[in-house]
Amino acid sequence: MVFPDLCHSCGGCELVCPEGAITEKPEEIGELTKCNLGNIKFLEGKLKIGKAMSPPIIRAVKNAAEDELFTVIDSPPGTSCPMIAAVHDADYVLLVTEPTPFGLNDLILAVETVRDMKISFSVAINRFDVGDDRVEKYCEKEGIEISLKIPDSRKVAVAYSKGISLDEVMPEVKTDIRKFLKSIESSGRQS
Repeated sequence: MVFPDLCHSCGGCELVCPEGAITEKPEEIGELTKCNLGNIKFLEGKLKIGKAMSPPIIRAVKNAAEDELFTVIDSPPGTSCPMIAAVHDADYVLLVTEPTPFGLNDLILAVETVRDMKISFSVAINRFDVGDDRVEKYCEKEGIEISLKIPDSRKVAVAYSKGISLDEVMPEVKTDIRKFLKSIESSGRQS
């Protein structure tokens, strides 16, 4: 008996079937879209509605971007399978958090995950002026660099919803963003 909705596409059932009665068959679970904005190439993986397994889509996006010099992959929060698929084989990870108890909990789990995966990382604190200072204290205690602090701002949210970049709407963070990118480039980390 097979349950297609629970399939993770790992191939394990085919490997362990003693009779060789199970074979995998390709199934379209989403689509990959490519476009350019100036000199920036954009790849988007869209999972079809009702499909639960995003790691194959994430891998398709990463494979399509393989030849690019500098690749940024936006991953879901937490430490779920999609996050693991997104950061697997990355040279560098920027963990984005908020200064809330929930944000700190997710950050601690994400830090443990990228450390176990032996990936270089730093932290960006979104809405840093809301909440408390426990995220900053945790980072200081753990020796984690805070690369960016983004204030809570309605203009940032409005700009984001319109596809306008953070540095365009808040020039005061432009220097921090450039410094962060240069630190990645100078250390030889490229994705």
